[in-house]
Amino acid sequence: MSDPLPPSASSPGAPPSGSLAPEDEFAGIRSRAGRHPALALGAAALALFIIFHVRGDISYSLSSTNPIDLGDAAATFGGAGAKNQPGARPRIVGVSAETLERATNRYVSVRGTPDRESALELDTKGSWVFTQFFRILGTGSRLFVHRRENPLPGFRAEEDRFEGRLIRFADLSFETSIRGYQATHVSATHFFPPDGLRRAVAQSSGTTVTVVDLAGDPVSLGPSDLLAIDVALPQQIRLAFPRDKFRDQAAARAEVEKRGGTVVESGEATAPPAPPATAPLAGAPPSDDRLVVLARFPPERRDSALGEIGDIDPKIEIRDARRTLKVRLGDLRDGGDALLVQPAEAGAEPERLPIADLPAIRTLAAVQIPAEAWLLIESDYPRDHLRTVVFAAVLLAFAAINLLGLVRGLKRS
Repeated sequence: MSDPLPPSASSPGAPPSGSLAPEDEFAGIRSRAGRHPALALGAAALALFIIFHVRGDISYSLSSTNPIDLGDAAATFGGAGAKNQPGARPRIVGVSAETLERATNRYVSVRGTPDRESALELDTKGSWVFTQFFRILGTGSRLFVHRRENPLPGFRAEEDRFEGRLIRFADLSFETSIRGYQATHVSATHFFPPDGLRRAVAQSSGTTVTVVDLAGDPVSLGPSDLLAIDVALPQQIRLAFPRDKFRDQAAARAEVEKRGGTVVESGEATAPPAPPATAPLAGAPPSDDRLVVLARFPPERRDSALGEIGDIDPKIEIRDARRTLKVRLGDLRDGGDALLVQPAEAGAEPERLPIADLPAIRTLAAVQIPAEAWLLIESDYPRDHLRTVVFAAVLLAFAAINLLGLVRGLKRS
């Protein structure tokens, strides 16, 4: 039996006296400092900047899914300046400027004729996804459409009606590149009313003039711009006979003279030679080779003779005879009811082209995108951008947490 501890001895579980208490081994360690205030401020600023950058997508995702009807594109986007130009077709204003402003960055619908000649096919590098990019005729190149669906549904191909998101070109991140590409690589053919071009020539005085084409689009022409003028040859008919039935000019001439006609001029129009890999077999000429003659018939026999010639073979082409002149705008003069072409030879008399004998005047011009242009992104629905709202909400919470931590840190300090 052991002796009990003396009263002065401490039991094992008793706390040590103050004089014998060990030192705190963590007392000299400094607490971890918080983040620098600049880091929290920078993180919050970055989050808010991203939210500001996608504010358009946020607004669009929360907008109505019912399209705003903008009516005819030529009337809505054509502009007031074009309707006062010579030869412009009458315009009816479809919507007000305020309505168009409210329709920006909204889901809209519009009707118009696409310019398929100057349309582009876009593809994303690294993927076989192709989209279309084209302008709408009659709008002065103020409305373009980005058609994203591929393949295109049949009902969209059958009607010239477009639905999608309407945004300004100035709000696009790739605005500069697409403007530069259009101006240097994309051209469109413009047809002018002969009398409208004559009035523009009368006002030009050697300077740049604006002429409205038959689609209603204004086109700027300078003195050195080249024009192709089709001149009708009165009372003459162009007949193209297929070579598989008419081997030489004598056979074609005989058919014309048999019906009381006179051959004015003859020649051959053949297709360009095909590559060797697709060249036709020997002895089989290309199907679009023609023997071409210009013929004149008596007025009383004209219709019946052309009907008989057309019945010989369905491949025979019958057209009005024309010749094409390529002249520069600076070489044209106003001749009242005609255009005068100044010849290259000094002192020579100008050639007179009656307006009534000019079926077409055309030129090829680059597609310029004006400053006030719009882009309609087809099949871009508002609810497709709801993920942007979720993303913005997360960023907003992140910014709020950083700002709250910044305020608490400043209070402690």
